[in-house]
Amino acid sequence: MIITNELDDHLITAQVAQQVNDVRWQVEEFHRELKQLTGSEKCQCRKARSQRNHLACCYPEWITLKVKATALKKAIYQVRADLFSDYLRAELRNPRIQAYAAS
Repeated sequence: MIITNELDDHLITAQVAQQVNDVRWQVEEFHRELKQLTGSEKCQCRKARSQRNHLACCYPEWITLKVKATALKKAIYQVRADLFSDYLRAELRNPRIQAYAAS
């Protein structure tokens, strides 16, 4: 027995329900990754136009991370962490901004 809110006339089977659920899960993953990895959830913009612009900048960043993760066969979260790790290691080896030294 399958419980669903699907109102189509065709008979819903377990396989169809699983396929629909898989698609919904992919949408949930996309939203979670977009918010957590691109900083879109931390947007302080109040105007609708500014929010749209911010999201328009976040989406290509997510695409880039997703493509890179697929190419490296890594989780998208690991790819992002590696990017920051590499950057921080390089800055610690050779800082571009020197610390202030009082004379």
